Amino acid sequence: MIRKVYPVFLFFLSGIALWGEWPPLLAQRPGGNSKISIRLEIFCDGQLQPMEAQQWGRELSGAGFQSVQVRAGASADALDIQPLGAGFYSASGMLTKNNQLLLTGGRRFSLSESRQVKPYLEEKILELEQAEAEEKEEKAAEGTQDVLLRELSVPVGFQTKGMPRKLVLKQMLQTFRLPIRVPSSLKKAFDEEDLVEEELKGVARGTALAYVLRYIGYCVQPENADDGGLSLRIVSAPNADAKKMIPIGYAAPRATVDELSESFEANVDGASAKRVLDSLQDRLDVPFLYDYNSMAGLGIEPSDVVIHQKPGKFTYNRLLNAVLFQAQLQRETRVDEAGNVFFWITTMKSAD
Repeated sequence: MIRKVYPVFLFFLSGIALWGEWPPLLAQRPGGNSKISIRLEIFCDGQLQPMEAQQWGRELSGAGFQSVQVRAGASADALDIQPLGAGFYSASGMLTKNNQLLLTGGRRFSLSESRQVKPYLEEKILELEQAEAEEKEEKAAEGTQDVLLRELSVPVGFQTKGMPRKLVLKQMLQTFRLPIRVPSSLKKAFDEEDLVEEELKGVARGTALAYVLRYIGYCVQPENADDGGLSLRIVSAPNADAKKMIPIGYAAPRATVDELSESFEANVDGASAKRVLDSLQDRLDVPFLYDYNSMAGLGIEPSDVVIHQKPGKFTYNRLLNAVLFQAQLQRETRVDEAGNVFFWITTMKSAD
């Protein structure tokens, strides 16, 4: 069966390359702006104005610039700031016909305001550095997202239904190329009789790993490795950062399963909700992943819910919703990291 694959963006990775806010650039310069050196070149609006040029040169020469030059204007002149490297910058300004200095950003200065020129340019330089740093951060985050998405989107390659959860997790972790930090407390979280009831083969391993861990109160989140690369870390749910943890799939309300609209004759009266849901899952060929934690909190056990439904002709969508409703459950359409659709079966009411 060929299904549409939906694009996935890892929203929780925003800023992952730094794990935190970018530090203010002023804080990166000991002593404030003292390490910014500026060569100021002023061109005249038209012919060189000797008297005005001499006045501005005299006033600005003691304003802390590395050098100040005033010259006649040329057609190629433009207001800008250019980095020269090692904290050195060149800035250009225009001496207007009414004896004002026009700088990049549209700010004009009179001769009496000459002492404000360098602080203004320093502020503009810091803004440029901040913008450049943010651009580098965004590119780093995009690269990190690509690496992580490739790692998480690989499908689980072995059958999981009926396997011990501990063994499923062990085999799954062995398939990752990224280093994974596992807490010692995880060993005590398993019940030897705990089996994975769902078939996760074919599900992207990011979603599958998050699903297997959630049942025992753990989750997984990406972080920067000591070598500057990327790694994964398994943490207990109370200690997890909700903004960083890898979710069990991604909401995709517009994703569709065409088979839901197909009709068929069904007689499910007296059957357990679990039995009917398993049958529907097989027919639709869509993974059903269950929010067992919320179900346990409300005492909901699908195998104990007896369905009361008259025999008749149903669409898959209608019958699925009817069974879920009687079990006090609902479904959410989600996609895994590879863009494949699955149904997240959770409670109608919050377990909190």
